[in-house]
Amino acid sequence: MTFNVRHFFTGCILVPTLLMGLWFTNAAYSHAQNPADNATGSIQLTSAEKTWLDRHPAVTIAGPRSFPPFHYYEKGKLKGLSADYITQIAAKSGFKLHILTNLPWPQVLESVQQGEIDLITCIAKTADRETYLDFSVPYLAFPLVIITRDNSPVMNGIKDLQGKTLAMVPKTLVPEWLSRDGIEFSPLYVESPLHVLEAVSFSRADAAIDNLATANYLIHQNGLANLKIAVPTPYDKYRLYMAVPKGHQPLLSIINKALPTITPRQTNEVRNQWLSVKYDYGVNPKDVFRYIVLILLFALGVIFVVLFRSHRLAKETRERIATEKALRRSEGKLRNILENSTNMYYAHTPDHEITYITPRCRQILQCEPEEAMKSWIDFVTDNPINRKGLEYKAKAIKTGQRQPPYELELKGTKGRKVIVEIREHPVVRNGRTVTIVGSATDITEQKKAEKDREALQRQLIQARKMESIGTLAGGIAHNFNNILGIILGNAQLALLDLSEDNPACSRVNEIQTACLRAKDVVLQLLNFSRQTEQEKQPLNPAKLVTDTVRLLRASLPSSIEILYQNNPPIQTIHANPTQIQQVIINLCNNATQAMAPDGGTLTIGLDMVAPHDLKMPELKGFSAAEAVRLTIADTGTGIDPAIQDRIFDPYFTTKEFGKGVGMGLAIAHGIVHNHGGIISVKNKMGGGAVFTVLLPASQNSPDS
Repeated sequence: MTFNVRHFFTGCILVPTLLMGLWFTNAAYSHAQNPADNATGSIQLTSAEKTWLDRHPAVTIAGPRSFPPFHYYEKGKLKGLSADYITQIAAKSGFKLHILTNLPWPQVLESVQQGEIDLITCIAKTADRETYLDFSVPYLAFPLVIITRDNSPVMNGIKDLQGKTLAMVPKTLVPEWLSRDGIEFSPLYVESPLHVLEAVSFSRADAAIDNLATANYLIHQNGLANLKIAVPTPYDKYRLYMAVPKGHQPLLSIINKALPTITPRQTNEVRNQWLSVKYDYGVNPKDVFRYIVLILLFALGVIFVVLFRSHRLAKETRERIATEKALRRSEGKLRNILENSTNMYYAHTPDHEITYITPRCRQILQCEPEEAMKSWIDFVTDNPINRKGLEYKAKAIKTGQRQPPYELELKGTKGRKVIVEIREHPVVRNGRTVTIVGSATDITEQKKAEKDREALQRQLIQARKMESIGTLAGGIAHNFNNILGIILGNAQLALLDLSEDNPACSRVNEIQTACLRAKDVVLQLLNFSRQTEQEKQPLNPAKLVTDTVRLLRASLPSSIEILYQNNPPIQTIHANPTQIQQVIINLCNNATQAMAPDGGTLTIGLDMVAPHDLKMPELKGFSAAEAVRLTIADTGTGIDPAIQDRIFDPYFTTKEFGKGVGMGLAIAHGIVHNHGGIISVKNKMGGGAVFTVLLPASQNSPDS
């Protein structure tokens, strides 16, 4: 253990110098501020000042985001010397404060130029700022000093900064002053005064220049034990002002009136609250000198004791710094991985308040990380699929046990909904869950692809089923047609052999009529199986529907009211009129049966649509730019969702035995698809079902 005489004498010289600087700064400030100690109470305002306050009952203020002990924010609250001063000024002047918190310093300067800020409570004066700001009288002043590590060589002045790396905050006056004095240095720009001191403490920079109050406060508050105040600078004291935008002269006048009403005793109370070096107003300089001598004598004894222990403390400090550097490197690597992952990582309390979230939330929740710092429940939709996930989360918080992965539907701040897969792990301390950490993977496109695959699979199964049934129906129809031909031929031969008055003639005629009806059934089966091709022609769908409605009015029960809604002009379609009429009749008969026995309203609509404006899953294979839409709606009981996918299957029916064979909708489905169209069904609000048929529009006229 060695005693460094040079460090000792430097400290003996520096300490009284700084203390004297502080005392004279306080004394000069106090007398300049208010020669009379009893200037208290409210201030007298002019009519212009009163008018300005009437128009601005709440004065919008801002300042540096992190400039302790002068101006900073802690948990969203304004703190520091300037905060105490402006609070007293507002009370004396009778206005309220609207505080803009946590704004970066460049944004504060930009906002005040745009008129969004009325008053900056803590700012240094520069020539550039004087172009758009008016400054109050200075109300805070402290000497500027050089800060180094305690193991750095002794400095005698700013000349010793030649060739050094200096930590500093951008847009300060220090670089300009040093360049003016011919000092060449390497700047290391950081975000805040605390980062400046940490850069020196962690050996990223050789030294820094800051005002004594800020340096003293941050060193003690953050335990930067390896830093020291090396030497004062020759530069003028660091003075701070309040500033208003150009044109706010009444407010500036109020500030300048209110500042002198703060008594020296109040000033000392404010300063002693924030500064480690305490001082009182009105002390005689001789008493100050006597106190300094006593302090120096006491300091000598303390120094001798401290020097014996400093070696071990320095070693421990070096080890701590090395450990902190390693931790920072590891933390940086981990942060880089998390913030660039395709997953969104987060943490929240058992009360569901989010405490950490990665930038991936911009894509998933459509907000910045700081905007997501609220209850995660605010992002959960009311989708029933979330019920299981909420149960898992509640169980994890209660038991502290990890739960299986689950899915949630979340809604971003701009309304976009996403499906995410959640994997979570509870953090337990002393038998109690203190945090939930987890990751969220966006699987929206994956879920959509799964639904599309399921829909395609259903369509493929339906197509194969229809193909198989069509082949079977075609074979049966051909064989049955041969049998009918034999029966019909023999019946006709029998009629030739019988006289007209023979009683058997009527029976043979019935056989012939039945054969002709069976022939129509066979024709329907052949059409369904696509074994026969019906002739198609340009067709006016409006006329066809009108004629069909006329036939339906005569055949449907009187309890059924028919409403026909035609929205001309309707384009031509290329179709077989008999088959399209069969589709309309089959759908109307199906709707009539759905409203039995009480009856209801049958609504038939015809209009033109652009398929790309519609939202129908069946439109994937529909390529026409324009389509004729036929809608048939009833007021019946609707269709059970459980059987909605089966209603177009052949021979599927919900009717009682003997009241239907289940071919009507199947035949309609086959005819529509054979014409290049689509058919769909859905239940409507208020009851009943709506069948929709889309047929490609044609440019040919019926006459062509």
